Amino acid sequence: MNLEYVDIDGIRIGLYKDGPVGISVSCGADSAIILYWLMKNVEHDLHIYNLIAEYRKDILEPAFDIVVNKCIELTGKTNVFIHKLHVPKPPPELMFKVYKDALDSGEVDIVYTGLTKFPPDEVYADWEEKLPEWHVQTRRDGQVFAEFGFEMQLPAGTNFADPPLSIDGNPVDKLAMDKRAYSPLVNHNKQSVAKLYKALGVLDTLYPVTRSCENDNHPGSHCGKCWWCGERMWAFGFLE
Repeated sequence: MNLEYVDIDGIRIGLYKDGPVGISVSCGADSAIILYWLMKNVEHDLHIYNLIAEYRKDILEPAFDIVVNKCIELTGKTNVFIHKLHVPKPPPELMFKVYKDALDSGEVDIVYTGLTKFPPDEVYADWEEKLPEWHVQTRRDGQVFAEFGFEMQLPAGTNFADPPLSIDGNPVDKLAMDKRAYSPLVNHNKQSVAKLYKALGVLDTLYPVTRSCENDNHPGSHCGKCWWCGERMWAFGFLE
Protein backbone atom coordinates (compact mmCIF):
# COMPACT_ATOMS: atom_id res chain seq x y z
CA MET A 1 0.00 0.00 0.00
CA ASN A 2 1.51 3.30 -1.11
CA LEU A 3 1.17 5.76 1.78
CA GLU A 4 2.68 9.18 2.37
CA TYR A 5 3.57 9.34 6.06
CA VAL A 6 3.34 12.49 8.15
CA ASP A 7 4.23 13.20 11.76
CA ILE A 8 1.63 14.96 13.88
CA ASP A 9 3.03 15.76 17.33
CA GLY A 10 5.01 12.52 17.35
CA ILE A 11 2.17 10.41 15.94
CA ARG A 12 2.90 8.83 12.56
CA ILE A 13 -0.04 8.51 10.16
CA GLY A 14 -0.03 7.36 6.55
CA LEU A 15 -2.07 9.14 3.90
CA TYR A 16 -3.34 7.23 0.86
CA LYS A 17 -3.54 9.55 -2.16
CA ASP A 18 -3.89 7.24 -5.17
CA GLY A 19 -7.63 6.52 -5.17
CA PRO A 20 -10.88 6.34 -3.20
CA VAL A 21 -10.58 5.89 0.55
CA GLY A 22 -12.90 4.24 3.05
CA ILE A 23 -13.15 4.75 6.79
CA SER A 24 -15.11 3.02 9.51
CA VAL A 25 -16.73 5.67 11.71
CA SER A 26 -18.78 5.37 14.88
CA CYS A 27 -19.53 8.55 16.80
CA GLY A 28 -16.52 8.38 19.08
CA ALA A 29 -13.46 10.58 19.36
CA ASP A 30 -10.99 8.09 17.83
CA SER A 31 -12.58 7.56 14.41
CA ALA A 32 -13.78 11.18 14.31
CA ILE A 33 -10.27 12.65 14.36
CA ILE A 34 -9.11 10.27 11.61
CA LEU A 35 -12.21 11.20 9.58
CA TYR A 36 -11.47 14.91 9.99
CA TRP A 37 -7.83 14.46 8.97
CA LEU A 38 -8.80 12.42 5.91
CA MET A 39 -11.38 15.00 4.84
CA LYS A 40 -8.68 17.66 5.06
CA ASN A 41 -6.17 15.71 3.00
CA VAL A 42 -7.87 13.20 0.67
CA GLU A 43 -8.76 14.55 -2.78
CA HIS A 44 -10.44 11.37 -4.06
CA ASP A 45 -13.87 10.16 -2.95
CA LEU A 46 -14.20 9.33 0.73
CA HIS A 47 -16.60 6.54 1.76
CA ILE A 48 -17.78 6.38 5.37
CA TYR A 49 -19.04 3.06 6.78
CA ASN A 50 -21.22 2.96 9.88
CA LEU A 51 -22.66 -0.18 11.47
CA ILE A 52 -25.27 0.14 14.22
CA ALA A 53 -27.46 -2.48 15.91
CA GLU A 54 -31.09 -1.60 15.27
CA TYR A 55 -31.94 -1.40 18.97
CA ARG A 56 -29.26 1.31 19.45
CA LYS A 57 -30.15 3.33 16.35
CA ASP A 58 -32.05 6.08 18.16
CA ILE A 59 -29.03 6.77 20.39
CA LEU A 60 -26.09 6.34 18.03
CA GLU A 61 -27.32 7.40 14.58
CA PRO A 62 -27.95 11.05 15.55
CA ALA A 63 -24.51 11.18 17.19
CA PHE A 64 -22.88 9.72 14.06
CA ASP A 65 -24.68 12.24 11.83
CA ILE A 66 -23.51 15.14 14.00
CA VAL A 67 -19.87 14.00 13.83
CA VAL A 68 -19.90 13.57 10.05
CA ASN A 69 -21.67 16.87 9.44
CA LYS A 70 -19.27 18.70 11.72
CA CYS A 71 -16.28 17.28 9.81
CA ILE A 72 -17.85 18.37 6.52
CA GLU A 73 -18.51 21.83 7.97
CA LEU A 74 -14.94 22.17 9.22
CA THR A 75 -13.26 20.92 6.04
CA GLY A 76 -15.62 21.82 3.21
CA LYS A 77 -15.18 18.38 1.62
CA THR A 78 -18.15 17.44 -0.56
CA ASN A 79 -17.22 14.18 -2.32
CA VAL A 80 -18.22 12.15 0.73
CA PHE A 81 -20.42 9.05 0.54
CA ILE A 82 -22.11 7.68 3.66
CA HIS A 83 -22.98 4.00 4.01
CA LYS A 84 -25.19 3.15 6.99
CA LEU A 85 -25.98 -0.43 7.90
CA HIS A 86 -28.62 -1.07 10.55
CA VAL A 87 -29.32 -4.69 11.48
CA PRO A 88 -31.22 -6.19 14.42
CA LYS A 89 -28.23 -8.00 15.94
CA PRO A 90 -24.98 -7.50 13.97
CA PRO A 91 -22.94 -10.72 13.86
CA PRO A 92 -19.21 -10.20 14.51
CA GLU A 93 -18.21 -11.09 10.97
CA LEU A 94 -20.45 -8.43 9.40
CA MET A 95 -18.04 -5.49 9.59
CA PHE A 96 -15.31 -7.64 8.05
CA LYS A 97 -17.66 -8.46 5.17
CA VAL A 98 -18.59 -4.78 4.69
CA TYR A 99 -14.92 -3.77 4.41
CA LYS A 100 -13.99 -6.68 2.16
CA ASP A 101 -16.93 -6.12 -0.20
CA ALA A 102 -16.04 -2.43 -0.53
CA LEU A 103 -12.41 -3.27 -1.25
CA ASP A 104 -13.06 -6.19 -3.60
CA SER A 105 -15.59 -4.20 -5.63
CA GLY A 106 -13.14 -1.32 -6.12
CA GLU A 107 -15.39 1.11 -4.29
CA VAL A 108 -12.33 1.96 -2.16
CA ASP A 109 -8.65 1.01 -2.24
CA ILE A 110 -8.09 1.13 1.52
CA VAL A 111 -10.20 1.22 4.69
CA TYR A 112 -9.06 3.21 7.71
CA THR A 113 -10.24 2.29 11.20
CA GLY A 114 -10.04 4.25 14.45
CA LEU A 115 -8.87 1.34 16.60
CA THR A 116 -6.67 2.42 19.51
CA LYS A 117 -5.02 0.71 22.46
CA PHE A 118 -6.57 0.75 25.90
CA PRO A 119 -4.91 2.56 28.81
CA PRO A 120 -2.56 0.56 31.07
CA ASP A 121 -4.47 -1.93 33.22
CA GLU A 122 -3.68 -0.10 36.45
CA VAL A 123 -5.26 3.09 35.13
CA TYR A 124 -8.75 1.66 34.84
CA ALA A 125 -8.60 -1.19 37.37
CA ASP A 126 -11.13 0.51 39.62
CA TRP A 127 -13.41 1.98 36.97
CA GLU A 128 -17.02 1.17 37.65
CA GLU A 129 -17.84 -0.75 34.50
CA LYS A 130 -15.45 -3.40 33.18
CA LEU A 131 -15.01 -4.34 29.56
CA PRO A 132 -16.02 -7.75 28.22
CA GLU A 133 -13.10 -10.16 27.99
CA TRP A 134 -13.14 -10.43 24.19
CA HIS A 135 -12.90 -6.64 23.85
CA VAL A 136 -9.89 -6.29 26.11
CA GLN A 137 -8.02 -9.08 24.35
CA THR A 138 -8.16 -7.32 21.01
CA ARG A 139 -6.61 -4.00 22.16
CA ARG A 140 -4.52 -4.81 25.24
CA ASP A 141 -1.94 -2.29 26.38
CA GLY A 142 1.65 -3.56 26.27
CA GLN A 143 1.14 -5.51 23.04
CA VAL A 144 2.29 -4.37 19.62
CA PHE A 145 -0.31 -4.77 16.88
CA ALA A 146 0.06 -4.73 13.12
CA GLU A 147 -1.22 -1.50 11.62
CA PHE A 148 -2.39 -3.27 8.46
CA GLY A 149 -5.04 -5.94 8.80
CA PHE A 150 -6.36 -7.08 12.15
CA GLU A 151 -7.79 -10.09 13.92
CA MET A 152 -10.66 -10.47 16.34
CA GLN A 153 -10.16 -13.34 18.76
CA LEU A 154 -13.23 -15.22 19.92
CA PRO A 155 -12.53 -16.84 23.33
CA ALA A 156 -13.44 -20.49 23.87
CA GLY A 157 -16.98 -20.88 25.12
CA THR A 158 -17.88 -17.37 24.08
CA ASN A 159 -21.48 -16.28 23.89
CA PHE A 160 -20.41 -13.48 21.55
CA ALA A 161 -21.98 -15.32 18.63
CA ASP A 162 -25.19 -17.31 18.94
CA PRO A 163 -25.19 -19.71 17.22
CA PRO A 164 -21.38 -20.11 17.37
CA LEU A 165 -19.59 -18.33 14.55
CA SER A 166 -18.81 -20.35 11.45
CA ILE A 167 -17.65 -19.60 7.93
CA ASP A 168 -18.78 -21.96 5.18
CA GLY A 169 -19.97 -24.28 7.92
CA ASN A 170 -16.59 -24.46 9.66
CA PRO A 171 -16.36 -23.16 13.27
CA VAL A 172 -13.78 -20.40 13.76
CA ASP A 173 -12.14 -18.91 16.83
CA LYS A 174 -10.98 -15.69 15.17
CA LEU A 175 -11.80 -13.32 12.34
CA ALA A 176 -9.04 -11.85 10.19
CA MET A 177 -9.07 -8.79 7.93
CA ASP A 178 -6.51 -8.47 5.17
CA LYS A 179 -3.86 -5.76 4.92
CA ARG A 180 -6.02 -3.35 2.97
CA ALA A 181 -7.46 -2.31 6.35
CA TYR A 182 -5.29 0.31 8.07
CA SER A 183 -5.43 1.27 11.76
CA PRO A 184 -2.90 4.09 12.20
CA LEU A 185 -3.59 4.53 15.94
CA VAL A 186 -3.69 0.87 16.92
CA ASN A 187 -0.43 1.22 18.90
CA HIS A 188 -1.52 4.47 20.56
CA ASN A 189 -3.98 4.97 23.40
CA LYS A 190 -6.52 7.76 23.79
CA GLN A 191 -3.97 10.19 25.19
CA SER A 192 -2.45 10.26 21.70
CA VAL A 193 -5.93 10.92 20.31
CA ALA A 194 -6.17 13.94 22.60
CA LYS A 195 -2.82 15.16 21.27
CA LEU A 196 -4.17 14.93 17.71
CA TYR A 197 -7.22 17.02 18.55
CA LYS A 198 -4.96 19.71 20.01
CA ALA A 199 -2.40 19.58 17.19
CA LEU A 200 -5.08 19.75 14.49
CA GLY A 201 -6.90 22.59 16.21
CA VAL A 202 -10.28 20.92 16.68
CA LEU A 203 -10.36 20.33 20.43
CA ASP A 204 -13.03 23.00 20.87
CA THR A 205 -15.05 22.26 17.73
CA LEU A 206 -15.02 18.55 16.85
CA TYR A 207 -14.31 16.86 20.18
CA PRO A 208 -17.43 18.23 21.96
CA VAL A 209 -19.78 16.66 19.41
CA THR A 210 -18.27 13.15 19.63
CA ARG A 211 -19.82 10.50 21.87
CA SER A 212 -17.82 7.80 23.66
CA CYS A 213 -20.44 6.86 26.28
CA GLU A 214 -21.90 3.36 26.01
CA ASN A 215 -24.74 4.03 28.43
CA ASP A 216 -27.85 4.02 26.26
CA ASN A 217 -29.90 5.24 29.22
CA HIS A 218 -28.00 8.52 29.05
CA PRO A 219 -28.70 9.92 25.54
CA GLY A 220 -27.41 13.29 24.44
CA SER A 221 -24.45 13.50 26.80
CA HIS A 222 -21.94 11.37 28.70
CA CYS A 223 -22.94 9.49 31.85
CA GLY A 224 -19.46 9.88 33.36
CA LYS A 225 -19.63 6.43 34.96
CA CYS A 226 -19.09 3.78 32.27
CA TRP A 227 -15.69 2.44 31.19
CA TRP A 228 -15.68 4.46 27.98
CA CYS A 229 -16.42 7.70 29.82
CA GLY A 230 -13.57 6.87 32.21
CA GLU A 231 -11.16 6.39 29.31
CA ARG A 232 -12.28 9.66 27.72
CA MET A 233 -11.87 11.60 30.97
CA TRP A 234 -8.44 10.05 31.56
CA ALA A 235 -7.22 11.11 28.12
CA PHE A 236 -8.79 14.55 27.68
CA GLY A 237 -9.45 15.73 31.22
CA PHE A 238 -13.08 16.58 30.40
CA LEU A 239 -15.97 14.76 28.76
CA GLU A 240 -17.59 17.34 26.48
